[in-house]
This record gives sequence, structure tokens and C-alpha cells, in this order.
Amino acid sequence: MNAAQALTVTLPLLYAGAAGLYAMAYAGESQPLWAQRARRALLLTAIGAHAALFALHGRAHGAFPIQGAALTVSAVAWTTAILFRLVTLRVPQPTVGSLVLTCVAALQWAAAAFGPVTTSATAAPKNAVAILHIVVMLLASAALVLSGVYGWLHLVQYRQMRRRAFGRLFRNLPSLELLSATTRRAALAGFVCLTIGLNVGIGLGHATPETAFRYTDPEVVLVMALWIHFGVIAFSGRIPGLNARRASYAALGGLLTLLAAIGVMAFPALSFHAF
Repeated sequence: MNAAQALTVTLPLLYAGAAGLYAMAYAGESQPLWAQRARRALLLTAIGAHAALFALHGRAHGAFPIQGAALTVSAVAWTTAILFRLVTLRVPQPTVGSLVLTCVAALQWAAAAFGPVTTSATAAPKNAVAILHIVVMLLASAALVLSGVYGWLHLVQYRQMRRRAFGRLFRNLPSLELLSATTRRAALAGFVCLTIGLNVGIGLGHATPETAFRYTDPEVVLVMALWIHFGVIAFSGRIPGLNARRASYAALGGLLTLLAAIGVMAFPALSFHAF
């Protein structure tokens, strides 16, 4: 087993371990004193190991390493972990982290289990515009994952309030205001990145006829639907009748749609991308 294979197998375990350490925060003051430092250290270790995986793949062929369905899903997982760490630098949210990192571990496991995590010099993006498209779409995907997770937690917290269940779960989750605000802000970030990524991708599709780009392609339709969907969520505070709870339902539905769009990439017959 080479280094890249070892990292591919180990990364889901690292992220799952970090999720478990973050979940200790639900114990409140009863959590071990070492848990806070340990979970940060393990998350940073996982992010660093993930970066090493892409570096190894890039060096193997001297090409941009994020290519193919498996490596793209892996990159979405990596970007989500990084974005969550940046978002929570000032205000740690370990209970949220347990769910986010569980999603990251699941994405990384799927990348390792359902596709060859390999690179190819012939399939690598050849210019800066193509690389920009990939990077921006990764940022958009990560932001939309966070928006969906925060939206789901908003619904959980809202249900706790309706039931007057002010127990450990209620006390350790962020407030409804913070959850709804983060849901909208993450959706706005995803909307902006999708706007850039879509336009760059459409330009690339028209510039390279061999890709057989079509506006009716299932992947294009899904991404454009996500763009509109998360744009509505981002500006839901100004749309009459679209309160925080409904926006949270929409964000959760958008997350499921995003996962479906990622799943489409695994089937070349349904995608115009040259994976």
C-alpha cells in the first residue's frame, strides 16, 4: 500500500474520530478537559493529511490533482472541513462540528469506497480558467453543505422549543438566531460562488465543443436549480412569508439536492464532464 492509498483509507477514520470528539461537547461541563484541544488537533491533522493526499496525487502526474468523480467528492469534503474551521475560529461551535464532520467523514468514505481515487495527466484541467471553475464550485459546495447542516439544526432547536424540551441538546446547540443567520450567510456565500462557477463553466462548455455541453444536461439543470434555490434562501429575510423556519427547510432540501448533484458525477452517462 503506497502513501496515497494509506491516506485514502485513514482520512474517513480521522474525520469520524474528530466528529466523536466534537460530540463530547453535548456533555456540557462534564466533558473531559482534554477534549477541546484534542478535537482541534485531530481536525487540523485530518485537514493536513487531506492536503498531503492531493499533493501526492498532483506530484504523481505533475497535474492539478482535483479531477475525476472520487477526487472531486473528496475535495468537497476537505473544503467543507476547512470552511467550518474558519467559520468557527472566533465562536467555537463543537456541537455543530460533530454533525458537520460526520458529513465530511461520510463524503470522504464515499469517495474512497465508490471510485478510484487517482489522477491522470491526460484528464487534468489544462488552464487557469478550468482550475478557477473547479475551485469556486468546491467553495460553493462546501458553503451549501454548511447551510444545509445549520438549517437542519435550526429545525431541531425550533422543535425543542416547541416541545419545551430545554434539556442537554437545547442547552448545547447554538441559539436559533445564530443558526438562522449562519444558514442564510452560508447560502449567500454558496450563491455567489455558484454564480461565478456557473458562468465560468458555461463559458468553458461553449469554448470546448468536445464536451457536448447542453443546458438540458441533468447536472446543469441540478446546479442551476441549486443556484436559484440558495439565492432565495440567502435573501429570504427580505421575502415576505419566507421565515427562518421555512428557509431552514429549504436549506435542508437544498443540501439533499446538492448530494444528488454530486451523485450524478459518478455516472458518466448522465454528465457532460470529462471525468
